[in-house]
Amino acid sequence: MVAAVAAVLTGISAAAPEGPPTIAVVKAKSHLPGGTVITAADLVLDRVVGSDVPVGVLTDPNALVGKTLAAPVAENQMMTLLTTTVARTSVSPGHVLAPLRLTDSTLADLLRPGDVVDVIAADPDAEQAAVVAAGARVVTVPQTPNDRAGPGPEGALVLIDVDSHTATVVARAATSATLTIIWR
Repeated sequence: MVAAVAAVLTGISAAAPEGPPTIAVVKAKSHLPGGTVITAADLVLDRVVGSDVPVGVLTDPNALVGKTLAAPVAENQMMTLLTTTVARTSVSPGHVLAPLRLTDSTLADLLRPGDVVDVIAADPDAEQAAVVAAGARVVTVPQTPNDRAGPGPEGALVLIDVDSHTATVVARAATSATLTIIWR
């Protein structure tokens, strides 16, 4: 009796059509904030229908381990190298990555890597504002997850690509003024 049932089930599965071809792709295991340095624990391999895979999707998690996310990534998002920032050594000769602390963190949420902005220093006591960095390129907007938050300065951190002199001007302005940005 068991052999007869097994034979019937084998016949049914043999008659069932095969599904579309699948491929194992790298996905985010959970939501990851921008600026996260990716670890193997942040990634999973998942089989998806091959025709649903975007160009450049990764099939090897090791290609991402140690890289920094350029922007937030959603849980279960298929991963490509475009989700990571360029190497920190990729700034132009004579340029540096400079930290920019924006008091308005919701403004920083609108920024994306590659945006070109002017940094403005506003001094409320003197009722003056001036551009302290024109044409700065946003490299990344790191986000600290709530479980890693600790004491630190107020506002959102943004890394910008500027020349060395401009980085010094921005740092000096940050000590006495409120910094904000406008897009170009």
